[in-house]
Amino acid sequence: MSVVRKVRAVEKVFTALDVEIKSFQNTSQIRCLEGCGKCCFKPDIEATPLEFLPLAFDLFLTKRIDEVHEQLVSGGQAHCHLFTPKPLSLDRGSCGQYIHRGLICRLFGYSAMKDKDGLRKYVTCKTIKESQAEKVEAVQNELNNGYEIPMMSDFYFQIRSIDPDLGTVRYPINLAMRKAIEYVLAYYAYRRRPSMRRKLSA
Repeated sequence: MSVVRKVRAVEKVFTALDVEIKSFQNTSQIRCLEGCGKCCFKPDIEATPLEFLPLAFDLFLTKRIDEVHEQLVSGGQAHCHLFTPKPLSLDRGSCGQYIHRGLICRLFGYSAMKDKDGLRKYVTCKTIKESQAEKVEAVQNELNNGYEIPMMSDFYFQIRSIDPDLGTVRYPINLAMRKAIEYVLAYYAYRRRPSMRRKLSA
């Protein structure tokens, strides 16, 4: 499968997930606090390279890929490379590539996973649990009674099925981005660069 087709497949999964998340937000009235970036500061966030293939492909088409790759190789950031903290803040900021954020960035706070007993458990952060406690409790109470919520395992399976090599192993998030970029660079090392028009119509 070509890079373009893989990118389109990942974007299709993300689009479907965004629809489910929007539905969950409307039903639960749970949303991230505006400007909150606590989870983006966490140094142990992991992702698969495939989640960032759309980002890497966009960087390639817009001729920014070498610059970003160099930044990722040099490292020095404990937090996600895409996150832009507010000056002198330890928990505020914004994502510089929100449209190309990874799967975990989309799922966290708006999804559930099954525990060892097979029961669904709402996955969210301490900030949401504390600031929206009643809403969180309401979701958890109804979760195993048919409540509609994205399931983490379902979407990770969909990503993995696109490309098991790129979509299975999780790495620290900046390394996952770097591997996605290196995959695109290697793929197009001896291939013709696709046009922006092709990107929009593919």
